[in-house]
Amino acid sequence: MNTFVRKFKSYLVEGHFVSLIATIIVLAMRALLFLRVESNPVVYKDTGYLWHYLSPLFIDPLISCIASTLSVFLIAILISVLNNRFALLRSRSALPYIIPLFLLSFHPYFLVMTADYGAIILILLAFFPLLQSYQSTDATLYSFRSGVLIGFASLFQIYALALLPLWWQGERTMRGHQFRSFMSSLLGLSLLYISIFTIFFLLDDLTSFLAPFLHFASITLPLLPDYSWMEWVYIVLIGVYFISNMVLSIKTYSRDKVLTLSFMRFLTFLILFLLFLQVTYWQETLFFLTLSIALISYLNAYFYTRTQSTFFIYLAFVIGLIFCYFYLSHFIVF
Repeated sequence: MNTFVRKFKSYLVEGHFVSLIATIIVLAMRALLFLRVESNPVVYKDTGYLWHYLSPLFIDPLISCIASTLSVFLIAILISVLNNRFALLRSRSALPYIIPLFLLSFHPYFLVMTADYGAIILILLAFFPLLQSYQSTDATLYSFRSGVLIGFASLFQIYALALLPLWWQGERTMRGHQFRSFMSSLLGLSLLYISIFTIFFLLDDLTSFLAPFLHFASITLPLLPDYSWMEWVYIVLIGVYFISNMVLSIKTYSRDKVLTLSFMRFLTFLILFLLFLQVTYWQETLFFLTLSIALISYLNAYFYTRTQSTFFIYLAFVIGLIFCYFYLSHFIVF
């Protein structure tokens, strides 16, 4: 192994204190953004059942920042625990914890507590029963749990329901097609929504029950935003970042063990459709993009944990410098 690669693995991938150092840096980054950058958060329509009642708790910007920070750390912890519990990476790595922290902290938008965080946390929890069902002969209980968790995620963000048909592809990848599992996930979701319907029926307010579903009809042809040339450069670089991570990860995980291969295939499939849905609902929500960032962080962590190429490690530092530029551009006009 090249000396530079060995040092990269030793200090940044497997370092004993790298997670602690990254935690301190991210906390400082978020605090600096909060204190020095005037946040004008993008406000989208409330699309769930719960956020209408929870959002008043986060009106204060400081409380909102603290809640969003805790949510980002919980997302990073869940991704790391998912990786460790199912041994998706066969070597020790701090990157599944570190990379989501940085990707969800470089822009002021991520300092605001939104319904997206609650939905994303529940969707990440739904990955646990999905992976537990790997090669199971009877996975109805696991599918039921996934259906319930995705249903609860939709109580924060109704757009989370769009993941249910995509989730069946993940279940097919894990263990092949099982009709009982398919019906079990529908049952879990249906029981939850029957309970919600009953509450609104007793309150004689069926209009409020149907209101979140109307957001699915809000599809408009995305108009080209009036961005500056530098903002378009940012968008192109982010697009290249997503595509390159998926391409490089595919080349790497194609030689891995079957469970990791199945999971990474599903993750790539999911990210592609989430990006398509984000373009479709660009004017309505950033939920699909935020979830994509959380998921792409694992592909990124996987690739840079496994790679032995000096070129790609240098590329990682270049990408890091670009993200530093993104972050510093909020303070300094270059």
